[in-house]
Amino acid sequence: MNTEESVYNLAKEIDARVAAVEQAAKTGEALPLMRDIAAGLGTVTVDGLGGLVSVDLDRGAVAGQTGASLAGHVLCAIAGAESAAADRRKAMIDDAARENR
Repeated sequence: MNTEESVYNLAKEIDARVAAVEQAAKTGEALPLMRDIAAGLGTVTVDGLGGLVSVDLDRGAVAGQTGASLAGHVLCAIAGAESAAADRRKAMIDDAARENR
């Protein structure tokens, strides 16, 4: 194989890797992620980038909470979901980058 063919093949590999990483990032952004709120209070859902989509509370479970404890549980669940979404997206991108090596 001559130098031109080697460079061409390397460029094709780089293009394929970039396309795979871009697709993984796009897929990761599109996947919502749901997390339970502690104490059985309900769920929070974030988008693939970690943006809050919804907070769904169980009325019966909420009745036994103070405002401060409810807020603490909800905020903790949101922070956990945001972090999990970022970790999942990064893992998807890292996997895509490795697959084409």
